[in-house]
Amino acid sequence: MMKRRTLLSATAAAASALLLPAAMSQTSAYPGKPIKMIVPYAPGISPDIVARLIGNKLGMALGQPVIIDNKPGAGGMIGAEFAAAAPGDGYNLFFTVKGVMAIAPHLYPNARYNALKDFKAISQILVVPHIITATPNAPYNNLKEMVEYAKKNPEKINYASAGVGSQPHVALEAWAKRMGIKLNHIPYKSNPGPDVMSGVVDIYLEASASAIPSIQSGKIKALAVSGNDRLTSLPNLPTVTEFGANLDPNGVIGNSWHGIFTPASTPDEIVSRLNTEIVKIVNTPEIQARLRFLGLTPTGTNAATLASGAASDFAYWGALIKELGIAVE
Repeated sequence: MMKRRTLLSATAAAASALLLPAAMSQTSAYPGKPIKMIVPYAPGISPDIVARLIGNKLGMALGQPVIIDNKPGAGGMIGAEFAAAAPGDGYNLFFTVKGVMAIAPHLYPNARYNALKDFKAISQILVVPHIITATPNAPYNNLKEMVEYAKKNPEKINYASAGVGSQPHVALEAWAKRMGIKLNHIPYKSNPGPDVMSGVVDIYLEASASAIPSIQSGKIKALAVSGNDRLTSLPNLPTVTEFGANLDPNGVIGNSWHGIFTPASTPDEIVSRLNTEIVKIVNTPEIQARLRFLGLTPTGTNAATLASGAASDFAYWGALIKELGIAVE
């Protein structure tokens, strides 16, 4: 009996020894071919620009090219659905934003992706402040004056958004409710920036990266920036929380983020390798300077921080959308 047990134990150990190198070879040889980074937006806008910047550096670090695969449409959901269905082999990354992972799922319950279950977090890249901008001829120059004007002229201020349920839409509705004013929503399918400049629409909540050049050139006014911190490139621009402490604590409403995920079945060893390289890239002086120049705040977090933050945002925005009664028609 003892001999038999010894033989069985030896056989099991030998089998485990054979499996271990095979499992290790899958990750130790990674990557052995080009990596695809899926971006759920069209080329040329903020997430695409940052994805290409990080992707280029990541490709050099890993010794394999990182190819950007743009899958725009449906507020980012087309790209999310594509990424969720991709193989979890480490060769499919998903560069996405808060709106796709925390807002859209509550407005489109039939979406073919589950933001919390279909993806594994790798790293948050940065935080995106947003600026409440106004047409140059608006009769107000800051948030305080805009609120005073809105109270004296109910429903006279129109605001643009990137569509029903987009972050600019939900954020401005939430702020309007908390400030006791009423704004008229004008959803856009394209970039509303030119219409803000020309006065077709009065205000817009725009990402700092695209808003700052137009503000500095005098094409639009800046009324306030989201979150708690002023921008180094616009130091005289007050924050939304300076007007009202309850409006945007820690930028939970007005700030967005960019993060990199991968299909949920991707091995943890590959996720760890990718996180290590990406965090190194984000922390380089070159990338730090480039992102801050665009008004962005580099973060470069570990995977757990992005996962917990995305889950927290998902819960927060679900409750906020329900509170505001926002629905897609």
